[in-house]
Amino acid sequence: MTAPKMFNTGAEYALSIIGGKWKPVILYLLAGHPRRTSELVKQLGASYKVLSDQLRELVDAGIVSRKSFNTMPPHVEYRLTSEGENLYAALRYLNYWGEQRAATDPDVKIMCTEKMKELGNDGLCVITKQHLHHWKQEIIKQK
Repeated sequence: MTAPKMFNTGAEYALSIIGGKWKPVILYLLAGHPRRTSELVKQLGASYKVLSDQLRELVDAGIVSRKSFNTMPPHVEYRLTSEGENLYAALRYLNYWGEQRAATDPDVKIMCTEKMKELGNDGLCVITKQHLHHWKQEIIKQK
C-alpha cells in the first residue's frame, strides 16, 4: 500500500490536477459541448502529443470523458464530466479574479481582448461576467 499524496489545501490539490499551460484552456473549450481532437489541436495550436498527454491526465482525473466512435474514419470526442463542469464553474470565478487583478497591473495583459469580447468569442470572459451579474442579482433578491 502506498502512502497517500499529501496537500496543504484543497486549492493546492485542485491546482495539481489542472496545472499547466493547456488544461484550463482545454476545460474552457470543452465547456458546453464535446470536441474532437483535431478541433482542439486547431484551436489551441498545441501538438497532438502535448494535447493527448493533457487530455489523458484530465480523463484519468475524472474531469473529462473520452468517447471513441467506430466510424470511417474513426474519431474520438472529449467532453467535460459533471466534475469537470463543477471545476469549470470555479474557473469562471478565478478568471474574473485574474482579470480584475490584471486591470490594476500595467505589466500584465490578458489575451482576452476587447475585440474578442465584441465578437462573443472569448468564453470565460463573457461567461464569467454574465454569471457574476446573475449571481449578484440572485443574492439581492434573497435579501
